[in-house]
Amino acid sequence: MLDFIKRYFTIDNKTGCRFITVDAYAAAIPFYLHNGFVPLNEEDADEPTRLLYFDLNDLDED
Repeated sequence: MLDFIKRYFTIDNKTGCRFITVDAYAAAIPFYLHNGFVPLNEEDADEPTRLLYFDLNDLDED
């Protein structure tokens, strides 16, 4: 599903989006990291949720 969403927003620049952001629960963070998301900052590293983002421009490098 994530791969579909990532590709959907880059085909013909449908929305002008550059980043996908999530506020992930701590238990879900490994899933997002595995799928190319990175932490927005280090301030929330020990919080119950963490802001992560994926740069859609990285898909062009594949």
